[in-house]
Amino acid sequence: MKRKPVKSASRTFEVLELFRDRRAPLRLNEIYSALGYPQSSTTNLLKSMVIEGYLNYNRNTRTYLPTLQVASLGSWLYGHVAFGSGYSWLIDELYRKTDETIVLVTQNDLFIQYVMMRVPDHPHKRPPNPGEMRLMLDATSGMALMSRMRDREIDKIYRYSNYYELNPDRRITLEDVMSRIRWIRHTGYVYWPEHPVPGIASIAMPLGESIHGIPLVIGIGGTTARLSPRRAEFVEIMRDTIAEFRGRFPQDQHVPGDEDDLEIAAE
Repeated sequence: MKRKPVKSASRTFEVLELFRDRRAPLRLNEIYSALGYPQSSTTNLLKSMVIEGYLNYNRNTRTYLPTLQVASLGSWLYGHVAFGSGYSWLIDELYRKTDETIVLVTQNDLFIQYVMMRVPDHPHKRPPNPGEMRLMLDATSGMALMSRMRDREIDKIYRYSNYYELNPDRRITLEDVMSRIRWIRHTGYVYWPEHPVPGIASIAMPLGESIHGIPLVIGIGGTTARLSPRRAEFVEIMRDTIAEFRGRFPQDQHVPGDEDDLEIAAE
């Protein structure tokens, strides 16, 4: 049984993501051609988004463009995360010390989601998009998050991920997952050289903190050729910088709850 999103909601966000990628006004035919939607349903969707104030329609050029109402939806959250809690400082410091892609990641149900990041100017990178999601079982940050959970919570995530066939081509056994988790609990970090993207590696550490109860992970990403020789150095940099961050920005530490506290939408 594969979990399927509600089509209308999914298409609404895919339209907005298309504008995020193109960063320019788009005509109707450009939108439905790029997304593979039927013309009639695309027309109705765009009209609804105009009526609700999320898209602007220019009759002279026959183009659509998101309005500032879209930007306002989450603007409060970024300011709270980036500046109110000091995470912007943490990301900037790690970026300055490593010159690699730095990401702040949260859990979102069975997935991880990239909340904030800073990307270097050099070409040795392949960063995700802000807001992009990946299955927890198939991500360095996901393994780091699960290392702070009870074993029964990890088992539940594993079973639901397989039940909904979220990752059929890269399925790993529960024994493999728990073996990795035990190592992460021992060392305090994850290093994943066989990243799903060939030639890309990543290092992740659980912060032991949360945003409104949602646990956080900090990660470094880059090419395997750059990260592998400096793994030990980067791990020490992360530990030292996180320790300094906690001294500068004291916060309530996240304490993993009981198994029943893990909210999974499948239930």
